[in-house]
Amino acid sequence: MSLLVSACAGGGDSSTTAAAQKADAPPLAEYTGPPADSTHPIKIGVLYTDDNPIGVTPEIKKAAEAGEQYVNSHGGIDGRTIEIVACNGANNPQNTARCATQFVNAHVATVYGLDATWGGVGVEVLNKAGIVNQTLPISGPEFTSDNAYPWLASGLTSASAAATYAAEAGGKAACIYQEFASFKEQCLDYFGGTADAKGVEWTPIPIPPNADDLAQYATKAAGTGAETILMIGGVTSVRQVISSAAQIGFKPQWITATQPSDFYEAMGPLAEGLINFNDLKDANDPNDPDAELFRSIMQTYAPDADTTNFATMIISNLLTLKRLAEEQGVGGEQITQENFANVLKAVKVQQFMGPMLDAAHPIKRYPRAVHTGAYLYQRQADGSVKPAGQGYYEFPETND
Repeated sequence: MSLLVSACAGGGDSSTTAAAQKADAPPLAEYTGPPADSTHPIKIGVLYTDDNPIGVTPEIKKAAEAGEQYVNSHGGIDGRTIEIVACNGANNPQNTARCATQFVNAHVATVYGLDATWGGVGVEVLNKAGIVNQTLPISGPEFTSDNAYPWLASGLTSASAAATYAAEAGGKAACIYQEFASFKEQCLDYFGGTADAKGVEWTPIPIPPNADDLAQYATKAAGTGAETILMIGGVTSVRQVISSAAQIGFKPQWITATQPSDFYEAMGPLAEGLINFNDLKDANDPNDPDAELFRSIMQTYAPDADTTNFATMIISNLLTLKRLAEEQGVGGEQITQENFANVLKAVKVQQFMGPMLDAAHPIKRYPRAVHTGAYLYQRQADGSVKPAGQGYYEFPETND
């Protein structure tokens, strides 16, 4: 389960560019508009994981609370405050079932966040209650359920972006993946599908879930002659495969999910040049106003929280919701358990720290998945990142 958490949506730390390279977080601009009405708050469920040895994401809760304070002190959403209903799924089916019941009883309008067991338990409970699910889609139901309206694409568009990058770079490619259903789909359908469409000769290399000696898979990859390799797996497996490849003198262009900061520390010089994929923009981009606002919100309201990709995800969700009201005229009475699905069926808004979300332009096969691109960043020697290739890659197979 922690494997799924570590390998999705850019995974771990979005101090992503490295602690030494964190951009400044200027003070928040003073808000001078009317205060938000707190008598009828818009309730939002937030799923996170804590107190579990196989993987935790407590920063999701901290970021949600920071976003709540920012939104409520800056006019709310359509003049109404939001209320975060947070629940610890603990990567445990019993806990996620309890969380689902808590969200239903609280009459939340939607649910954001992440838990490795949520797709098999929580999504269906929400569906029966008529509540929208917008958790990070790391399982099939989070894409396919009737109530699933994901604002992130997890590894699907990222795998396609990696294949497009490989086509631009030229030469052969490979996709190494640990044999979990979601990873297999990313590799075979989305990396492979795009690679085939673009004429890239590529090789899939599966790793059994119980494999101990991962060096053999680095050797297999070297035997393919691949110049670009997408590696989909948990933090430890990614590190072991890349390190093993370097030991035999094989140094292709590796593409992986963004990893925790201790991954890069452990990799040392081998981290330089790695390309990482992400659903959202680099949080430390000094020239992006959304990234600057994200840093300011976290510094103001949650200075001790890890600014991981999961924290970025939650702030992005909340501020994209605020944009819906400000730019599309979505009223607070529409962001409710009963009505929010209708809003999302017609959504067209610039995602905070992300691309345009357009309900008329979803991912092929997933008619409600409107996040149709991915960002690629290449790690520099000083720990900073720069856009790789085109930087942003639009998924080629969408429903127009």
